Amino acid sequence: MGRIVALGEVVSDIYQAESSSPIELPFVARPGGAPANVAVAAARLGSEAAFVGSVGDDLFGDFIVRALEDEGVDVSAIRRCRPPTRTSIAFVEISDDGDRSFTFYRSSPAADELLSPEDVARETISGASFVNFGSIPLLREPSRGAVHRVAELANELSVPVAFDVNLREHLWESAGAAREAVDPLLDRSRIVKLGHDELRPLLDTDDPTEASKILLGRGAALVLVSLGPEGAFYATAGFRGNVPAFPVEAVDATGAGDAFLAATLVHLSGTEEGAWDEEVVREATIRGCAAGALACTDYGAMRALPTAEELEAFVGERSGR
Repeated sequence: MGRIVALGEVVSDIYQAESSSPIELPFVARPGGAPANVAVAAARLGSEAAFVGSVGDDLFGDFIVRALEDEGVDVSAIRRCRPPTRTSIAFVEISDDGDRSFTFYRSSPAADELLSPEDVARETISGASFVNFGSIPLLREPSRGAVHRVAELANELSVPVAFDVNLREHLWESAGAAREAVDPLLDRSRIVKLGHDELRPLLDTDDPTEASKILLGRGAALVLVSLGPEGAFYATAGFRGNVPAFPVEAVDATGAGDAFLAATLVHLSGTEEGAWDEEVVREATIRGCAAGALACTDYGAMRALPTAEELEAFVGERSGR
């Protein structure tokens, strides 16, 4: 099934254990952060997976490393930062429809921001099926340099880059600053995944087809646009299409997009890029949508991530196969 390397932020998500007033205890901690979610989702699906990141030498850092290791993720490239730098935590508030909002508590700098180019080893990237990262590390140095370093190594080693933009506009000084940071990585990525709401600020269009034409013209081999309850759009230079969503009783959408990407990558890792015909890409996107749906059925980004057997059973049941 190949090997997927994910690089970037990892945090401890804090949830209320039960539905109650916003300030009542108890709370429970769950590991989170988009790239870490991708690594765990890939490992659950049977792929080899590695995570490259930075955590504090603290209780939450210990918790995160142990949780990833227990999931079978290679944690040898995780850097530990000494106090006063701390692992970031995020309090997660869930709405009645399963949507979520985050309140972050971070040291300055936070541990994940201190990932540096020197922390990205050539041997970690060599032989991988895909390298994945998002835009959060691009907010500041040295983590921005780490992203550019991994993209450079991946290109040198002919490892496809899968860029899940995951734009958080409120974290940037301006929309222009975000676009300036993201733009160069779009040109170095073979797979680009965006949410529909990210198209306008980054590509000046709301149309997935038009956005895909722009990105394919800049070197992408595959463009994926998540459409929430409408499913997902996929496009290559030779074809494009839509996959409908899988309806579920959603309680928490945290990690759904990460599950989508991981399942898509794991399926694609079984086929050389030159053989990504429409059947392969559509089947990969179907599994992405299914994994994203399943991820919404429990609280926490990682709790409901499916195994390969669970994913195939769900797809088979819902599609009548």
